[in-house]
Amino acid sequence: MDTFVFLLMFIPFALLCYLISATIHELGHAIVGLWNGWKLYILVIGPIGIRRNEDDKLIFYLEKNPVLWGGVAGTAPATKNNDSIKIFSSILLGGPITSIIAGVVFLTICFFHFNLFWLLLGLMSISMGIVCLLPLKTGIAYSDGKRWRRLRGGGQGEAEETSLFKILEYSQFGKDISLLQKADFEALLDAKLPSLRYYGYYYLYQYYDAKNDSDNKSKALTLLQNMKKDIPKIIIDECKL
Repeated sequence: MDTFVFLLMFIPFALLCYLISATIHELGHAIVGLWNGWKLYILVIGPIGIRRNEDDKLIFYLEKNPVLWGGVAGTAPATKNNDSIKIFSSILLGGPITSIIAGVVFLTICFFHFNLFWLLLGLMSISMGIVCLLPLKTGIAYSDGKRWRRLRGGGQGEAEETSLFKILEYSQFGKDISLLQKADFEALLDAKLPSLRYYGYYYLYQYYDAKNDSDNKSKALTLLQNMKKDIPKIIIDECKL
């Protein structure tokens, strides 16, 4: 078999195995959330997505942003729960652990019934799980393992993760963001990671808008505009001004 024919066979196998591995990983996150009574709000695998609409119904849609095609899963509490942060930390680990378990299963199948598909699927799943458990900065944010450690490590890291989670959790209930306290935003405003700082000022902008505080709203908007050059387009598009 020449190299060209091998690549024609290998590349589709590799893409399929990656897609399956990413699906398993994101389902791992989602299943832990659902197990704890949370609602699924979004699941994206490749260009296919599921999201919860304004009527609280799950619908299929085509995801146009290729940055998200690698896989995204999001669940949120159905009701206010004092254990939400603890549950969220478990959700972070759900994806990597599910990937590793699935990878072991696939490699076991490969051991008894060897073929390239099971080998690639097993290696990709295990690799994805291990890499996501490592405390790394990945693109615009942090790996699952890094976020889990930040949530449990105290200090500024824990404050940033808790602040972001509280604001996002609160917004899921459709409540007036002005009912939050200014202190709820402060950890994000001091974040080292530009994308987290941008989120902080974006939600602060929304906060001042809801409170009809035009002066502080204008200041927050100016800061956001000045930060844009350091912020990935995916975040700027998400935070519509």
